[in-house]
Amino acid sequence: MDSKHDRYDNLNPNDFTQKDLMLHLLQVAQHSATREDVRDDIDKLDKKIDTGFNKLDAKIDSSTTKLDAKIDKVDSKFNRLQWLIIATIISVFLKDSILSFLA
Repeated sequence: MDSKHDRYDNLNPNDFTQKDLMLHLLQVAQHSATREDVRDDIDKLDKKIDTGFNKLDAKIDSSTTKLDAKIDKVDSKFNRLQWLIIATIISVFLKDSILSFLA
């Protein structure tokens, strides 16, 4: 079955009536309105996508800030633990010297 568009493409210009012209113009106008509607819909979708990405960026920034704070806390605790280990090692090696100094 031929589409309406094929019917007008294969039509002899000498047989093209005013009615055919009006139907053809109506069909073309409907297609162009549809294209404009699609462009509007695409613009709306682009705005929604941009808004979604902006919200996602804000959440990622917030999560990154929280993660950095937690890493800083762990790093601080790790530094204290390292100093405790070093102090323990030094006291084990120097226990005889410390005991002789105290006695």
